[in-house]
Amino acid sequence: MNRFFNTFLRGMAAMAAVAASTSCSMMQDSVEDCPLGLYVRFVYDYNTQRADMFKDHVGHVALFLYDEHGKLAASRTVSNSDAYAPLSSYGYAMHFSPDELRPGRYRVQAVAMQRDWKEVLATPGAKYRRNSPSAHEDLVIELDRENDTCPGSSHNAVSDAAPLDTLWHTLKVMSHLPQDGNTVPALQRTSKPYSIYPIAEQLVEVKDNRATYATVSLVRDTKHLNITLREIDEPASVSADKYDVRILDNNATIAHDNEIVTADSLHYSPYASWTSRFLSDGSMEIETIHKGLPGQYDSSAKNGNDGGDVVQRTAHYNLMFNRLMYNASENADNAILEISNKETGAIVAHINLPSVLSQGRMAYEIYNYGHQEYLDREYDYHLDFFLKGDKWLYCDIVINVLSWSKRTQNVDF
Repeated sequence: MNRFFNTFLRGMAAMAAVAASTSCSMMQDSVEDCPLGLYVRFVYDYNTQRADMFKDHVGHVALFLYDEHGKLAASRTVSNSDAYAPLSSYGYAMHFSPDELRPGRYRVQAVAMQRDWKEVLATPGAKYRRNSPSAHEDLVIELDRENDTCPGSSHNAVSDAAPLDTLWHTLKVMSHLPQDGNTVPALQRTSKPYSIYPIAEQLVEVKDNRATYATVSLVRDTKHLNITLREIDEPASVSADKYDVRILDNNATIAHDNEIVTADSLHYSPYASWTSRFLSDGSMEIETIHKGLPGQYDSSAKNGNDGGDVVQRTAHYNLMFNRLMYNASENADNAILEISNKETGAIVAHINLPSVLSQGRMAYEIYNYGHQEYLDREYDYHLDFFLKGDKWLYCDIVINVLSWSKRTQNVDF
């Protein structure tokens, strides 16, 4: 009787083990009750807020796993939708079961967007194009540009029909030792600045009959810049339609390690521009929206002087562009911000954009950010230019969330 009972218990235990293994092979995106295989989680805390914004900002992830020889071993894409938004859950994990991924060492690589990639491709404006890599070093992301160069320029135009959708790339991968049981380790945070990491440090080891957890830290490549123009001598003479604003750079292509491949030169122009006016009664209102949807920046654009005389006007421009690279040498290929007067043809400003924007790192002096680390962490910039005729006299670099600004003089004025 005892021998029968012991045999029965051993049989039940074996069946339970098989059931657990089968359950794990069917689970794709959960860390509960499935302590086998590889779980990949994501953080986006490489920002000036130093907070994990992944669940609030990212709506699409494409993940690639490569073996030690750089060959593609597994891949998966996950997107949020109106009906189901898995990426909006804190600590979301993408699960690869033992049936999908054999024991071994793997390189984990991810790219992410705000929305589903295919959905983005069906909307107006320039798009990021990602290939389908079969090897790790084959991954390339390219930003759309026109075949024809802009008049009077050797730079290919990037469509300004709509804002760019946001792109994130892999910053680094942090792995945990394989776990026994259901213990889920804490989500790792990014602690070191961006660098071209050694491949060996990015390998994740998957072992048999264990759960391995890896955290992919993302860096945001797409940047946003708001520019305001003010006139000192004739403060009411400014109009957004009066000036041509552009960013010139050669950052169309992003390689597998998130480095910029300096190939085609690009011409970025504003996707939105508008003119504001300040009246003698102290009020401010949007006077004219030159580009962008009406109501996007104010409930309506007003063209009459209902509240008094106009004492000042300001011109505003919103631009989006790809990752900025800082070069210490002024003779290197740096992105250029150029502003010209359409009426006179005069170049109002021609400045080294990474050099000027990176001065904003001083607002976060406690963290001692380097130039490139700050440019990679920050994604929303504001420059306030004060003009005197057809030249800029000084420019304020504004960090709105900190109520901080730094004034830069035009030494050539």
